[in-house]
Amino acid sequence: MAQSKNEIKHHIKVHHPGKGQNNIEDAVLVEVKGKNNLPVSYYMDVESVICYENLCKIVPVRIIWNTIGEYQKYELAEGVALEKYEGEPYAEEDYSKTQKILLDGDSPFKSIRIDEILTTVKSHDIVDAVAGETLLELNEEDTVHGASLTCYTLWHWAHGPVVDKIKEVTASNFSSKEYVAYLNSGNRQKQLFAIAQLENKKIYTKNVLVALEKQTLAANELIRSSIQYLEKSEPTVYTSTLKTFLQEGNDVLSVASLQSLLNSKVPVTSNYVTSLSKLLSKEVTYQEVTLFIRLLKQQKNALYSTELVANFIPLLQKDILISRNVYWFLQDQNLTASQKNTLASFAKKHKNQL
Repeated sequence: MAQSKNEIKHHIKVHHPGKGQNNIEDAVLVEVKGKNNLPVSYYMDVESVICYENLCKIVPVRIIWNTIGEYQKYELAEGVALEKYEGEPYAEEDYSKTQKILLDGDSPFKSIRIDEILTTVKSHDIVDAVAGETLLELNEEDTVHGASLTCYTLWHWAHGPVVDKIKEVTASNFSSKEYVAYLNSGNRQKQLFAIAQLENKKIYTKNVLVALEKQTLAANELIRSSIQYLEKSEPTVYTSTLKTFLQEGNDVLSVASLQSLLNSKVPVTSNYVTSLSKLLSKEVTYQEVTLFIRLLKQQKNALYSTELVANFIPLLQKDILISRNVYWFLQDQNLTASQKNTLASFAKKHKNQL
């Protein structure tokens, strides 16, 4: 497990939950660079187990992550082996099982305290402080029998605060070009990483916005992060991109965009809401119509353009939940004679539902 010349050492301070609440220790995170001088992976050599009373064998284990802090694998130096309770060596299947446990970001070890792993059984005046027995029952697939403390220790190294440091280092290497590549990668976690870092760094370049818009229109999983990112942009960027979301996105994206506009302090003009009313010509849902009407009523102007009002009239032919909502909104608008007749006909037809 030697270090090569394309590696950079980062001296960091980290906390492991197994070492006490206030314990902070020095560690070395190694960044592995690729040919383009960008990070391709990270690793850190850690102790395999947190041992009390110096009664258990500690061996070094190398934890390896990708560029966004996702655990990949662990490695042991040649000739080094992991041990279980009372010195029993790891079997071959124990190594693969440990890998499976460490790959699970939602492992039970996430919420288990170390005192629930450890038992102190006095035998011949020796305190046995390794995870032989436990104070809790773990499913067989969730731990290596006799090595729960090792699994606990390595899991928290793999998924602990080191992950945030990795993201920080990767982001420090990136320009908008690399963020665009991550947005267009098709890898959901890389996309979410890119959006979070773009928000932190307040990067709103054209190439980034084009990629973000395209990918958000294609994936509902990005909607929440993308809109949160846009809410911190300049008003023109925010309103322009949300307009695209509303006009080209599905109902999930439309609802999220309308809710954002409702909660935002960014003012929208009469021309803006008129242009948005064109979305009413597509198959809109009750929730979209309701939120759009709330957005309109939130504006200072009591009356709206003839184009906007005209775009609402066809909705009187929709189901009663949508049409009734539209009817109540149109009652307060400046209508043409024809529109008034349409509204009156609707009221007559649905008088028992209004």
